[in-house]
Amino acid sequence: MVLSQEDIRKAIKKGDVRFSPALEETQYGQASVDLRLGFTFTKFKKLPGIKISVANGLGAIGDSTFWEANVHGQRETYTLEPGDFVLGMTYESITVPPYLIALVEGRSTYARVGLSMHLTAPWIQPGWSGPIILEMTNNGPLSIELTPRIDRPCQLTFLRLTKPVPQHLAYGGNRATDVYQHQAHPLDTKKKSSKAAPANSHLGNSKPKRRR
Repeated sequence: MVLSQEDIRKAIKKGDVRFSPALEETQYGQASVDLRLGFTFTKFKKLPGIKISVANGLGAIGDSTFWEANVHGQRETYTLEPGDFVLGMTYESITVPPYLIALVEGRSTYARVGLSMHLTAPWIQPGWSGPIILEMTNNGPLSIELTPRIDRPCQLTFLRLTKPVPQHLAYGGNRATDVYQHQAHPLDTKKKSSKAAPANSHLGNSKPKRRR
């Protein structure tokens, strides 16, 4: 069963579903919520002759030799050129309770200019806590400017499970593969503690790097 706007609001009011920072009123849809774009954009470098395997995770490409990141201020834009692929993050950090699973998808306005939000990973599992990584590709012929906190390129829908997932089986529990909980970077695969700081908490303490 897909949660309606009323159900989503109830779950937020109860504290079962959490967004940090809180949602603005205009982010609520009929049966979904729009999410704002975060400040970090991570792009893989072109390294001729280099081959990788991700069968055992992203540890092999966790080193910055393979990627470059840009951190933008609120009004700074990131330009995604036709055919380019970049890893973005949502501005909001999301917590999903054990009785729900969430689905992240793009929005129609952005899709109509060729911008996709994920490749094959739309599910946000029960127990998840942290920002959502957006695997953004510009499939259209035009350059697309993206502005943190201003653009809302994706939406989140919640579905109710037939039975809540036990705590030890929820994401972030005891499974060794749950390495993205509380991630602060798209390629961060270190196990986080439940007291990890929100992904955007550093923004108030440091000056964003300017894109050259």
